[in-house]
Amino acid sequence: MLHELPTEIALYIASYLPLQSLRNISLVSRAWHGLITENVQAVYRKAAILHRFVLHTDLQADSYGQKPDTKKIDWFQLCQRRLQIERGWRGKAPSIARELNSTGKFVHRIKVDQKEKFVMTTHHHGGLSVTDYDTDRILWTTTHVTDYAHCEYDHGYIILNRHDDSKEVWRYARDFQDSEIPEVFKPDESMINASHEAAQRHASPTNNGHFRPWAHLHMPEPTRAFRFSYPTLLSAGANYAYLWHVPTSRLVETMSNIQAPNQDGTLGTLCYVEVNDQYAFFCGSNQLRIFARGGGALVYHLCMKDLQRINWDVLPDNSEDPCPSSLFQPQRLHEAYHVSSTSPSTFVAAHVSTSGKDIAVLTASGIFIWIPGFERLFHREVTLSDIATFLNFSASRSDVRDTSIYLALGESNEKAAIATRKGLFVVSLDPEISKLTAEAPRRPGLSVCRIAKYDDSRYLSSISCLQMTDTGLFFNWYPSLEQSRPSQPARRMMVIPPPHHGHLPVPIQIMPPPQPQPQHTNQVHAPVQIVSAVGLEGQSDPLPGLDPIESSDDDEIGEDVVPDPPSPIIVDEAGPPPLVETYEEEEVEIDEGVLMVNEDTDDSEMEEAEDETIDDLQFGGDGFMQVIVNDWFLPISSSMVHYIHV
Repeated sequence: MLHELPTEIALYIASYLPLQSLRNISLVSRAWHGLITENVQAVYRKAAILHRFVLHTDLQADSYGQKPDTKKIDWFQLCQRRLQIERGWRGKAPSIARELNSTGKFVHRIKVDQKEKFVMTTHHHGGLSVTDYDTDRILWTTTHVTDYAHCEYDHGYIILNRHDDSKEVWRYARDFQDSEIPEVFKPDESMINASHEAAQRHASPTNNGHFRPWAHLHMPEPTRAFRFSYPTLLSAGANYAYLWHVPTSRLVETMSNIQAPNQDGTLGTLCYVEVNDQYAFFCGSNQLRIFARGGGALVYHLCMKDLQRINWDVLPDNSEDPCPSSLFQPQRLHEAYHVSSTSPSTFVAAHVSTSGKDIAVLTASGIFIWIPGFERLFHREVTLSDIATFLNFSASRSDVRDTSIYLALGESNEKAAIATRKGLFVVSLDPEISKLTAEAPRRPGLSVCRIAKYDDSRYLSSISCLQMTDTGLFFNWYPSLEQSRPSQPARRMMVIPPPHHGHLPVPIQIMPPPQPQPQHTNQVHAPVQIVSAVGLEGQSDPLPGLDPIESSDDDEIGEDVVPDPPSPIIVDEAGPPPLVETYEEEEVEIDEGVLMVNEDTDDSEMEEAEDETIDDLQFGGDGFMQVIVNDWFLPISSSMVHYIHV
């Protein structure tokens, strides 16, 4: 009987119970109810540790909770909120989708600071903006950043590439004084001037969301991809990789011969890089390679031929009855044997978990590989088939449109987000948390949900960034107002921007991709340069401007004070606005290399002219024109940041 047990033993027993059981036992008897009520903080503190809801820093904060300036953690509220979040990711609790209008159109890259509650975006036409994602209000902007800039962000440092392949480092203005800036690789004059202009434009006593220059790093050679995981920046070239300690602006390590051939060939074309405090990861067209830091030894490599043929196909599950106000639809996992595809695939992304023990890998053909405890592979304690789980997001291997687009890994919640040409998916990776907070999933122990409403392949193929936080997803998506605009063309026709910088070695080209390719990359994009348009009524004039046809309300970051942004669009529980199919009603003519609209032309003439234009310009397979930079196809369609919150 409970009353016969010492309180310490009864609490010890309760500390091993899942959250649902804690709630249930408090209803069993007055004795259990009294025990839980009188020791609620102690009970739920242990429950938070058991469910891995807390980090070491949270425990430290609680231990110092008696200090006047430190807020004590309410463990009951924390567990309740964490349970709601976990259920939300699995489609068992409500979720909300929002469109952030203030981020502007033509978003290219996205980074999120969940603690400060702002989102950073770079754009096709250049510029960097910082937006409060709760209020959808611009906090800070600069036009200094180059077009199609890739960016990395961690611990208040944001790193962007320049056309000359150097890297700009900006730091959150609240975090430092000018006297702390390192003496080497100091910011140049253009960065300083841009910072002063932005500070004047967005004067604020709190400097919320403001950044100031920290360093201007010059790479030893041209590099193709870079990744920042505090405090290390990894920048990789053709055969060398360089590791920088960003807080001190020091080059601390150089890895050589990353392309060195082994029994399975070379790394191949570099697609993505990842780094943590122990290893550097390189995704190539032929192999995934892992090098040890502090020496650069190759400790493991994985080839496409090493991937097992038995995968778990991700299929719709009509048997599940999800929460009606949730955007997350549970999927069914079906174990199947697949014959090796004749079309080649590549490793397009790899992310290591916050713990440094697990790794997530994505291939271009839609295979997601989750490898917990990957270091065991180095010592041959296990084989890949022993520990890895293979999810197949493209059950039809012959359909090249079902290729991967982007991979994101949650910071601390053991979740992965995957964008494919079929949809957006969230994978819950930790089976132990699943057992404690929700119904335990069947084999293979992972659960997958698809995000409803975001399933138009035309818009999916234009996703160029996907970010995942503890409580939400951020990605760029076609503006909802343009989806419902009656005159919206089914195939969005864009024109190419003039160059923003000189000395641009690699031209931009308008051309059809040989096959759809993933947009997920941390590649350094080459400078944008206009070349002669080919096949446009014999014209060779460059195409001016980056404006969508018939668009007069594009949000562009200018030199003047940024106007107050519109109120955020809060979508009801049913999800984002419907993706409305619209059709072209106006003629598109070609006149001296400029795309023009003639409202007086009838539909038949319009259709003929549009067909001729499309035949000459060649749109991508999903109806959006693309540009090719550094052998990488980039969309130039309108897109704004969408945010799904659980």
